[in-house]
Amino acid sequence: MKQSLNILGKYFSAKTLWILLGVGVIHYAIYIFFVSGSLTYDAQPDNTKKILFVVQRILIGLLFFIAIININKVPIKETWIAWIIFSGLLARVVLIPSSPILEDDFYRYLWDGAVTANGFNPYVQSPQDVLDKNINVPDKILDLAKESGEVINKINHPKIKTLYPALSQLTFAVSYIIFPWSVVGWKFVMLIGDILLLFFLIRILKELKLPIVFISIYWLNPIVLHEFFNTGHYDLFALLFTAISIYYFLNNKYLTSSAMLALAVGFKLWPVLIFPIFLRRLTIQKWKLILNGIVFSLVVIIIFIPVLLAGYDENQGFMKYATNWINNAAFYTLLKDGIELFTTTFKIYYVCADCVARWIVGGIVFITLLFLIRKPAKNNLDITDKILMIIAISFLISPTQFPWYLTWMILTLVFSPKVSLLMYAFLIPLYHLNPLSGYFIYIQHIPVILLFIYEIKKGAGFGYFNRSQLLNEN
Repeated sequence: MKQSLNILGKYFSAKTLWILLGVGVIHYAIYIFFVSGSLTYDAQPDNTKKILFVVQRILIGLLFFIAIININKVPIKETWIAWIIFSGLLARVVLIPSSPILEDDFYRYLWDGAVTANGFNPYVQSPQDVLDKNINVPDKILDLAKESGEVINKINHPKIKTLYPALSQLTFAVSYIIFPWSVVGWKFVMLIGDILLLFFLIRILKELKLPIVFISIYWLNPIVLHEFFNTGHYDLFALLFTAISIYYFLNNKYLTSSAMLALAVGFKLWPVLIFPIFLRRLTIQKWKLILNGIVFSLVVIIIFIPVLLAGYDENQGFMKYATNWINNAAFYTLLKDGIELFTTTFKIYYVCADCVARWIVGGIVFITLLFLIRKPAKNNLDITDKILMIIAISFLISPTQFPWYLTWMILTLVFSPKVSLLMYAFLIPLYHLNPLSGYFIYIQHIPVILLFIYEIKKGAGFGYFNRSQLLNEN
């Protein structure tokens, strides 16, 4: 496979590829800036515009992929690091004022931020409660609805109460206080968080003694650029606190690491999967193990107090998401359809195929985690490999595979690159063509899943990312 991929880049030197990549991401950002207004939900773009947009994303994804598999040929010099940081930063700045393309999650962020900033629990009322002017909705929230203009009317799934954890609500509130009702302002707040994340990624790479150019796997990644700085998804902050946690863990500051990881859970739930891998190192130090477990648990409980205070009903966002959501899922859809075929064939009509499929997926994640922690990590690189493995498998079999969820894996791909997972850079843009054909779901994921399995079996990176050799060279 390595030889076949090298053919793609043989007409360009590694330096040329990386100059082209920097220019390419800037060009992509400028392109999005100019066309994004015609690709919003309000603009109702036709299929031709969507296809042209997807083609642009595939092209920049291919360029990124080819450059990254030649990353070991890039000179480790300050000028190249500066070029990577400059081009990625400029692309972000250009994307900030662009209109979110075929996305509307940001309306919920803006609304939740306003509600939280005004001292209300965002988990109590749904946007539909406010639109219906239910008797239990405070007058101040009704006034916010009028103030919001079209924001509250464009929130998706308005009957469902917010499902974003408490620290995300605080971040939305900060954005509201500084930039009321502004998605551009929100993306500016995200840029500040992303610069902090870049700082910690560099610190982690230094700690692992890996080349700093590996930051480009995140910093120049077209998925990251699009999902954070065009569409404005807030997952960036979960990545930030996860990276901070990893950094402190690698420096043996375990209590700080546990607290930071708990804060990451306050943005997204998936970082909880990393905690058992961290604890495994402490199994020979029982008191440290217990103390870290207590710190992590207490911080998480405190973060989720507003959710608990709001109580539970049929429109509670977390439960709706956990039990009902299915989106862009290849493995999960095949699993669910297989169960339905089996139950229909044998006339087992009382079985909930979706429920069984979710239990199977949960079981696979649990067994994978047990397998990863059966032995303590050999070294810090082994820790990052295990983190990538649990996040990647959880994503690949999940019932919800939104494109921005890929950023969870991209964080650890910086330290544990995998050719298979990097392929998403040019495959995931097909997500926008799912309404045209159900087969696009499988084109996005099945090649990655198959190659990922083969890659694990035969060796990480197919020789493209020989970290042992890099450690010797550095």
